[in-house]
Parts: sequence; C-alpha cells; structure tokens
Amino acid sequence: MRSIDTEDERIASLLVADNPDLPFEGSRDVEVRLRDGRRFVLTVHTLEALEARLGGSPSFVAPRIVLVRRMSDGALLHAVRSALDQGVERFGTLQAFIEE
Repeated sequence: MRSIDTEDERIASLLVADNPDLPFEGSRDVEVRLRDGRRFVLTVHTLEALEARLGGSPSFVAPRIVLVRRMSDGALLHAVRSALDQGVERFGTLQAFIEE
C-alpha cells in the first residue's frame, strides 16, 4: 500500500494497493480513511479494463463501479473526492473500525 497526499480536510489518508510485483490489470483498490473515523474501500477501474471485462458481451453489470480515464494519482484523488461529494457509501464498502 502506498499513500497519496490529498490536502482534503475530509480525508485522513488515502491508501492505494498497487503491488509492483503483480501485473497491472486495470483496477486498483483504494482505502479511504475519513477524519470522522470511517474507512471505505473503493475499487477503481480504467475504461480499458472495463472494456476488456465486457469482452464480446452486450452488457456488464457490477455494483459500485468507479471509473477513471487513466490510472494516476490525480485521477484516483478526483474519483475519491467525487465519491465523497455524492455520498461515499454509494461507491465504497464500509470497513470495520480498527483501533490503532
């Protein structure tokens, strides 16, 4: 996991699961830790990854889809901020509280 500096008053930390030893398949899991103590995991997909999963099928159905044009820190931050603005509960999975 690596951290992205957000400079956003709502976000305590933004962690990206991107293991350089594994092949990139067009998606990343992102853990968003909010200042209110809640944590959400969002799975972010590129358009190319979604298209590859679609294959020759006429449709693709999946819950909680978050898309980015390109997988970059800026795009991930934009996606997270957009999810927060629209209600992150609609896009991410709430995680159990961890005492640190």
